[in-house]
Amino acid sequence: MEVIKLTIIRVKFRRGDEVKFISHLDLMKVFERAIRRARLPIAYSQGFNPHPGMVFGLPLGVGVTSEAEYGDFEITDDEMSAQEFADRLNLQLPKGVEVLAAKKKASKQNIMATIAASEYIVIVGTPVECNQKTLKVSIDKYLSQKEIVVKKRTKNGVKDTDIRDMIFDLNFELQPCGDFNIIRFTALVSAGSKANLKPDLLIESLCGYLGFEYEIDRIHRTKLFVRSQDQLLDPMEEVV
Repeated sequence: MEVIKLTIIRVKFRRGDEVKFISHLDLMKVFERAIRRARLPIAYSQGFNPHPGMVFGLPLGVGVTSEAEYGDFEITDDEMSAQEFADRLNLQLPKGVEVLAAKKKASKQNIMATIAASEYIVIVGTPVECNQKTLKVSIDKYLSQKEIVVKKRTKNGVKDTDIRDMIFDLNFELQPCGDFNIIRFTALVSAGSKANLKPDLLIESLCGYLGFEYEIDRIHRTKLFVRSQDQLLDPMEEVV
């Protein structure tokens, strides 16, 4: 019996406003259809219900856009270049989903297993009067706490969770806008299967501490990181 040599291609792709309300499961179906239409040599699992060999990084929440999504795809043609794979896939993907980069990957460890951190931009509107200086002082006090306990939803229900060690970095820009203040937060937080902090939960905790009424206008993922030898790396840099 001939042994088929499998090749793994890692792709980076974006999700725009056009597809921000589809679920992670629906996104997988989008890629399945695009792969079939592009006639790409995707590998399939064995068994009664074969699945295409593709694994995605950290699932994106509904309503969130991103310029840093990643997926690993197993193909049966080791001579196909990563660029050809990306080009053919892009021709079949819908508006709002676009492959930005692709590389062949030597390691079999998939993207989902190594995700460690994620960076988001969160645009928040608030009627509360504030200025750059006082807001910075208040946020510094928030971050100086030894514990930041929130109600976090888990598979086993809602439980108290300390998220302080999940916040790696938090910055902001304040922009007055009529009766409202617009605050643009940039947050680097823990992500992945071991410890995952959603950006909306962080903003809920922060604004609760500040005593702010607020409304989230937009959440956008700008970066995703994997952990390799105690370092945070871009998932495309980790591909060797």
